Amino acid sequence: MYLNIFIREDGKTATVWFNGPSVRQFLDMPRQPLEIGCNFIEQHRNVDHVCAYDRPVIEKLTKAGLKEHVQYWTRKHFKTERFREVPIDQFGFKHGAGFDSGTLALSVAFVLGCEKITLLGFDWHITNDSLYDQDYTWRNGKRPIKFTLAKKNFIEELGEKIHIEIVHDDVRDKYKNVSWIPTKDFTP
Repeated sequence: MYLNIFIREDGKTATVWFNGPSVRQFLDMPRQPLEIGCNFIEQHRNVDHVCAYDRPVIEKLTKAGLKEHVQYWTRKHFKTERFREVPIDQFGFKHGAGFDSGTLALSVAFVLGCEKITLLGFDWHITNDSLYDQDYTWRNGKRPIKFTLAKKNFIEELGEKIHIEIVHDDVRDKYKNVSWIPTKDFTP
């Protein structure tokens, strides 16, 4: 039996794992105190929280077996006994929050009361590829576009409330309220 509660993580840093190809270089880094991942991250990392936006992903994760020590999250329409709803309607964000598993993961860090997010595998603007492309079932057989202006606006707005640090060597568009650090300067 698992506990369907979550513990606030006030003041902690959340390491958030997006699934862009650049995340490969970090997969073997030491375990961090609080890790939040997207979709199939458990193929490579033991994390504390997993966010899944789409029903086919939730079904595949459930069929593969959910771990007792992990809290699983999704959006309102797909919540189950094991997949808790990320209460995005309660945030008061002008730009929304639940666009995909990545923005859900950032939202979970906010819900947990974290003071900082370290974001890995953030490859928007570079590619729509994912480390787990072989595991997805896409709507209409088309890969989704990772970057949208609405997602950028959400991240900038979230950055007003919590410190966000993106670890990446290819600094793209400057995001307001977000720090970028090169991988050589990142020490987990």
